[in-house]
Amino acid sequence: MAETSTRHAAGTQAITVGMARRPGTEPPCADGYDLQRRGQRVCAAVVDGAGHDAAVVRYAQAVPPVITHIGMTMGGLAALTTAGQMAHAYDTPPHVSAVYARMEPGQPTAIHWIGDCRAYAWDGAALTQWSTDQSMGQYLRRNGVAVDLAAAHDNWSRTGLAQAGAGMCRETQIPEHVRLVLLMTDGIPDQVDPETMERLCRAHEADPQALADALTAAAQADADGYRDDATVIALLRQPA
Repeated sequence: MAETSTRHAAGTQAITVGMARRPGTEPPCADGYDLQRRGQRVCAAVVDGAGHDAAVVRYAQAVPPVITHIGMTMGGLAALTTAGQMAHAYDTPPHVSAVYARMEPGQPTAIHWIGDCRAYAWDGAALTQWSTDQSMGQYLRRNGVAVDLAAAHDNWSRTGLAQAGAGMCRETQIPEHVRLVLLMTDGIPDQVDPETMERLCRAHEADPQALADALTAAAQADADGYRDDATVIALLRQPA
């Protein structure tokens, strides 16, 4: 079952939010997430730790609010870089991917990421992935390696917060007219096919909490009985 989620929708808010996390079959959960509001601006972050040792889990819980708070005042690059410096407080820096979004009325949605957490957007007709995984699989694809060989390396994230900086973090902007933005760990797209994700967006496009709950619930165990941690934040900009 998904963890109990707090409903963030409010009639006076320009942006409504749904958040859900479903631990995988290997405890403890190494996903983290946070949301910060200031006025009509919303900053959100989702992170995914590699492995489940104590340092990874502690770091994955500590850095999401750092990302959202720094992001609110200094932007996404500074947020990821600051959070990345925290990884070096450990004997062995934990490997953690992250994605950050800033949404506010009258502006495109700013996205920053490092590693293989993802940002998607639903425009009312199609679900589009706006981030590109920083994985060995994607690196091999860009260099002309056979598709089947590249796919076998998709779970190998080449970089994470410990390496965050201007040369490593990626960013994009989702146009203002695209009202629904999703941040998620790879536990959802790895175990929920694109057609199901799109169907759930169509069914719950007006209710971000219902969408977040449905996406995490749809992440089922694979043929070997393994289910990864799955976390999503859904951000919905209300019509002007």
